[in-house]
Amino acid sequence: MDRQILTVQLLTLFVPTARPPKGVELVTSGPQSTDPQRWLPTIFSLWSFNLRTSVFDAYLMNLVTTLVLEQRGQLKLTNEQLRFVFASGLHFFNLPVSRGAATLPRNISMQLRDSSGVYRMQAGAGLPLKEERAHSFARFIVYTMHDESSGGTLELFEQLVQMIEPFYHPSNNGAWSGLLARFLRHLAKELLQRSRAEAAEDCEVPVDARLSRSVRRRLVVLVRTLAMLLLFSKGEDSVSMSHSTLKHLAELEPDLIFRPLLDTLYTAIDSVTETHRMISAMRALAKLATTLSTFAHYPEGAQHIAPLLTLTLPGIDVNDPTKSYFALSFIHNLCHNGVVFDELLASGDMPEVRSISKESAEDMDVSEPPELDMNQIEWATRASTAQFEA
Repeated sequence: MDRQILTVQLLTLFVPTARPPKGVELVTSGPQSTDPQRWLPTIFSLWSFNLRTSVFDAYLMNLVTTLVLEQRGQLKLTNEQLRFVFASGLHFFNLPVSRGAATLPRNISMQLRDSSGVYRMQAGAGLPLKEERAHSFARFIVYTMHDESSGGTLELFEQLVQMIEPFYHPSNNGAWSGLLARFLRHLAKELLQRSRAEAAEDCEVPVDARLSRSVRRRLVVLVRTLAMLLLFSKGEDSVSMSHSTLKHLAELEPDLIFRPLLDTLYTAIDSVTETHRMISAMRALAKLATTLSTFAHYPEGAQHIAPLLTLTLPGIDVNDPTKSYFALSFIHNLCHNGVVFDELLASGDMPEVRSISKESAEDMDVSEPPELDMNQIEWATRASTAQFEA
């Protein structure tokens, strides 16, 4: 087994994954060929010979992910290869999935079953940590997502979300909870990094291989679904990861995050019987205060500042230092972002609200961002400050 570990370690080190420098042509044939399409099928063939082996899953997942990243969008995996990687990634979480419940088989004859006793690595084995394996899987998902084609990464990720969603529920807490929460944060962070890199002027990724706005919004909605479940989790670490995830997503598509999130937070903060939900909501506000108050990024956030302050100010209580800390953190982050608190009188009648048909409301999550009526937003912001004394 030690020789197998050493072999796969050397393989991941010496296999050429980077594209040739500018001006150097890619050698696609002959013994000196570095074209990934020549040796990648062999890698997947070797991988399939070691089914359910944590050594090969960990290192070969990292190898394939590195290859995808360094090819800068110019490598397309087959649907079969994508399904194989997704099934291997699902095993990383050690979820107690019953036989026949999975839709991502590693091969035709093998279905997922309880893998909780498979990936127990001995101390000193030299294998990548669970955190690194989850990170590698998250990067693979983000950087292989190019379009909405059937059998592609987006469709497989939708299936994956359906399978793991029950394990994100607050009442379903277990050994897998922390790893699943970190996986979600890695997804959001890598998505944000890819979006920023592809928006840069010096981006080397071909235009047709870049992430489209519609695909990105669909991915944000999928990750948001899981992050919202973690918002009131029993584990402090999971709650913190959900806040980080939502913050990264809000920097990408604020309208998809703040609208459902604020509805939840208003109810949770106003609750006097569920202290756990209230504190978690105030923590979330403190975490997302900067993004919420960046009005150039999310103009609608201005009309929520005053109502949220009204709800959080009573949280400053000398008898409750935890609640006081998060309430003051929220106010501090608003002030640090340049928010000035004053009364702005709303003049005239409220502008007419643009009606949204039922069909467009249902499709809002995956469509382009809705058009904003700045007159309406300005009026609502001024009206929200009327409760402040001059």
